[in-house]
Amino acid sequence: MHETDVVIVGAGPSGLSLAVALSRLQIKSVILEKQLEICEDPRAIAFAGDASRILSLIGITPEEMDQISQLVGLVENSSNIEVTYEEKGTPGTHVVRGKYAVGADGKRGFVRKRFLEDKGIKQETGRYSYEATWVAANLKVTMPTPSTHPNFPLWDLGYEPDELWDLFWPGGFHFCNHPKMPVATGRFGPAGGKYWRFEYELPPNFELPDDAVGHLKEQMEPHLTIPPSGLRRQGRRPSTPVRFPWDCVEVLRCEPAHFAQKVVDRWFDGRVILIGDAAHVFPPFGAQGIASGIRDALGLSWRLSLLVGETETFRDKEGASFDRDSLLLTWSRERRQGVDDAAKLTAANGALLQTKSQLLRWAAWCADTVMSWMPRLQLALLRNHFSDRDGVHGVKDGFFLEHQGGGTKTAQIFIQRADAGSVGLSDHMFRNSNAVLTLLILNHPESEQEWTAVQQVSNRLDLPAKFLAEKAIFLNDTTPASLKQQPNSTKIQSSQLLTPAKEGAISGAGHKPLPLYDPCAFRKRFQSSAKYVLVRPDFIIFSQAQTLEQLEDQIGRAWRMATSRTSS
Repeated sequence: MHETDVVIVGAGPSGLSLAVALSRLQIKSVILEKQLEICEDPRAIAFAGDASRILSLIGITPEEMDQISQLVGLVENSSNIEVTYEEKGTPGTHVVRGKYAVGADGKRGFVRKRFLEDKGIKQETGRYSYEATWVAANLKVTMPTPSTHPNFPLWDLGYEPDELWDLFWPGGFHFCNHPKMPVATGRFGPAGGKYWRFEYELPPNFELPDDAVGHLKEQMEPHLTIPPSGLRRQGRRPSTPVRFPWDCVEVLRCEPAHFAQKVVDRWFDGRVILIGDAAHVFPPFGAQGIASGIRDALGLSWRLSLLVGETETFRDKEGASFDRDSLLLTWSRERRQGVDDAAKLTAANGALLQTKSQLLRWAAWCADTVMSWMPRLQLALLRNHFSDRDGVHGVKDGFFLEHQGGGTKTAQIFIQRADAGSVGLSDHMFRNSNAVLTLLILNHPESEQEWTAVQQVSNRLDLPAKFLAEKAIFLNDTTPASLKQQPNSTKIQSSQLLTPAKEGAISGAGHKPLPLYDPCAFRKRFQSSAKYVLVRPDFIIFSQAQTLEQLEDQIGRAWRMATSRTSS
């Protein structure tokens, strides 16, 4: 029998994200996946929000899988779980034992449908009450050429085949309002692959014809046709609208799919946990499905790290342990609010996409046109609308101290180390250890005595390095030369003296900030009076303190929250 720490069922975005996040915390995992090949005909094709930030943080890269497996059984006992699976190409079944099992196997996966539903866990309608059937098509496009399509009218205007991709299949993702069948469409896959997704909603009680591809072609024709006014070149234009040749479109998949916004009523039972589509599903016009699953994985990873490693953590403390239910309950409460927030964003997109009001469509078109004339204002409004600073603020009984500045999310900026001068993203400074909490000190200590006092707080608490990072982080606008060398300590081995990177240093390191980049954004997320901040590995602020006494109390409360038994 193979033994591991965590058994992950499903190698989709959520499962792989969790596996990589756990590996960075030195937690072993085994992934069971039933599909042999990498999917080149995906259902979900995009993610939004902080998903790319999380993937960058955990350093996800493509991994080759050498064993392909399908789950057939799951047994839980008081100290571990045993998962039975079939491995393609080998006879019989195999068993892997782990301390926890995570179902990341999709909305129809084994873990929830065959194991947890018997324990009363089910998906229910979420914050956004929506159900509809869409046709989802994946297309592979090739470009016509003068030899394959000699009568194509754009050759006479001097167009080249390579120009047609951007002309008829423009970059970005497009949401098209339609009085009956709204459309979500755009590119996906490798940059040079010329893959295209086209999805459209079917009216209620609409019966899709047997010729689904023919119906798809009918819906796509207006999108593949450009009027003469849009094709002027060198003072000439075609006399009639030009349609992209349909025989250059290969339909990889075209089938109806039922969409809804649902979320489980409970996220875990004992040692079995759900993430990703196994826990929640979304309609196709918000790009929130993959993003929410990746957020599930990051928030769960550090909690599993505590639970899996508690034997080593409490080696010298007989009878002590982390509170499994408390840690997983705080995670599920925080993720439920995250899913609800994602549902609100999806609902807002859906309202624009599905509106039947000509007046509202006209108003949206006018607003978009005006914004295109003022790109900086447009970017500022978008940044404000999609700001994720609220984090998990407002969650009742989450793992943070809301009344002491906790629950919001740190911003991401480029920072520079004072000793080495290297430039990197601020997120990574909280992943330099495997600890649950990292102490961030805003402004450098004014004297060696103050620095010693910070060390004494850590020494008095005597907490495991897995819980409180041994290295504190100091962030200031400038780095005094006298503080670039700090005394050694047994608990805080070496401080990291950091400053927001200057524009020249950022460009010199080969980075290009996004428009409206603000190096002060990181500091602005904290209270003006705060000097000591405890930050979790998932960017969430646990608490903020003005004095060392407050800080010591907050660290103690965090420890009690993780180890004390609480009522569910």
